[in-house]
Amino acid sequence: MAKSGSNIYKRKDGRYEGRIFLGKDGQNKPRYLSVYARTLREVRKKMEEAKDRTKGEEFSPPFQMCIEKWMRNGKRNWKPTTYDVYRRIANRYVIPALGGCRAAEITPEMLNRFSDGLLEPGDGKPLSDQYRKYICSFVRRVLLAEGIQTCVQLPEYHIGHREMILPEEETLKKLENYLLEHLEENTCLGILLVRYTGIRIGELCALQWKDIDLEKGILTVRKNLQRVRIYEKGDSYEKENAGKTRLSFQLPKTSNSVRKIPLADGLLKILRTYARAPEEYVVTGKRAKWAEVRTVQYRFASILKKCGLQPFHFHLLRHSFASECIYKGCDLKSLSEILGHSSVQITMNIYVHSNMEAKKEMMNLVCGITK
Repeated sequence: MAKSGSNIYKRKDGRYEGRIFLGKDGQNKPRYLSVYARTLREVRKKMEEAKDRTKGEEFSPPFQMCIEKWMRNGKRNWKPTTYDVYRRIANRYVIPALGGCRAAEITPEMLNRFSDGLLEPGDGKPLSDQYRKYICSFVRRVLLAEGIQTCVQLPEYHIGHREMILPEEETLKKLENYLLEHLEENTCLGILLVRYTGIRIGELCALQWKDIDLEKGILTVRKNLQRVRIYEKGDSYEKENAGKTRLSFQLPKTSNSVRKIPLADGLLKILRTYARAPEEYVVTGKRAKWAEVRTVQYRFASILKKCGLQPFHFHLLRHSFASECIYKGCDLKSLSEILGHSSVQITMNIYVHSNMEAKKEMMNLVCGITK
C-alpha cells in the first residue's frame, strides 16, 4: 500500500485510506479509525470531519471497533468458513462505508442509503438483493450486540424465487452409466455416492472409509473440508493475506448436518467391493490423502465432457436427489434428516423442485374427463 501523506495510504483498488489514531485500548494496543475516499483531497476532508466529531466529547468507539469486537468474540465459536464470510463482508463493504460512524449514529435511513449503494459497489459489480440483505443483516447483528436497536427493521428487498433447472433424467442416467463403468476411479465412486445420498461436496471430500459402516449399511457425516482465506492483523482490522488460503477440516454446515444416512442395498454392494483401509479417504488427491473441493469439481466437469453432456453444477446432484425422493413418495421428515437440514421447511423451499411430468400427473388426478 503506497503512502501518500501522514497516515494516508493508497490502496490497490485505487481508493485512499486515511487512518486516525484514537488512542489505546485496555490491552495498551493502538486503535485507529479508517476513512476511505476516491481522491486525496476527499480523504483528507473526511479525516478532518472524523477528528472534529471526537473533539471535546467522551470517547465512544466507532462502528469499525464494534465490528472488530463482535468478530473477535464470535471467532471463538464460529467455523473458519463462517469467519471468512463475515470478514469479507466487513472488509469489502461495511467498514469502508460505515466504519467511521459511531454505532449509535447509524439510523434506518443511513442503512437504507448504504443498502442502495451496494447496487453500485466500488468494483462495479452490482450485488443481488439476497446478498444485500445478508450484508445489512450483518450490520444489524453488530448493532444489536452493542445494545443498539435503532435498525432492527431491515430495508425492504424484492427477492424473487428463481426456478432451478435440474439435469434431465436421461442426463443423469448417462452419467450414472459412465460412473458404474469406471468405479476403479475413486472420484466416480464418490460422485455415485453423492448421487444416491445427497451429501454435500465438502462432506464427500472429508469422508473416510471408517465413516461407512459396511456391516450395518450406514454412512456417518462427521466433518466437512473447505478452503478458507488467511487473514493477517492490520493496524485496525484483519486483512486478506495476498489471496493466501488454507484447507480446513471442520464440522459440517450445521449441528443437524452431523448425521447418519442409511445406504441403499445396491450402493452398499458396490461400496463393499471397492472398500479400502478405514483411515483412507473415499476420494483421494494425486499428492494428498484427500481431494479438495475444487479438484472434485474439475474432475466432475471432465467426466461430463467425456459423456458428451452439457456442464452443470456439482451441487445439482444434491438437488436432484432430494427432488427424486419427493417425487417417489419419500417421507419429508426422513429426507430432511438425511440432507442434514434443521427443518422440513428448508428442504421444501430450497431442495425440492417440481417437474413437468409430476405436474401432468397431478392434473390428470383432478381431471375426470375420459373422452
